[in-house]
Amino acid sequence: MFDPTDAPSTYAPSPFHLRRASLSDFAFAESLTRTNMGHYYERHRLTWRADLFLASWRESENFILEVDNEPIGLLRLTEEDDSLHIRDVQIAEGHRGRGAGTFLLQTSHRWARERGLRELQLRVFVDNPAARLYLRMGYRVAGPRFAQLGPIRHMARRV
Repeated sequence: MFDPTDAPSTYAPSPFHLRRASLSDFAFAESLTRTNMGHYYERHRLTWRADLFLASWRESENFILEVDNEPIGLLRLTEEDDSLHIRDVQIAEGHRGRGAGTFLLQTSHRWARERGLRELQLRVFVDNPAARLYLRMGYRVAGPRFAQLGPIRHMARRV
């Protein structure tokens, strides 16, 4: 079974290392997510709820992305039916644009394929530049048309 924390030998060497998160990583994960998403929440008049993030953390498979043993990112996943849901791809400022997000999305895709799932799903704010990366990686707007009218888009891609 595919373990996302194992560096696959068939791929080019990567500066990124993914490890399973522990409860001691929660403060880093929440802070990174809140920092990265805070202005979207403000712009779209949403309220950050630490209690909901904690509940989601407890229900997800959580991973910390590191470079040279420094945490720089976060990947959070849940499996539902025949889909792998990407709950969070967060990269710290100063580390964006260097392939970290692509690495996490490719890892998620390999994981879904190994688990025999048929699709990957994620949600993104309409004004988040990461949506361009998702489109380049094969994600398309999905779900009921009325659900696409708000500030968040549901996107999916086949495995």
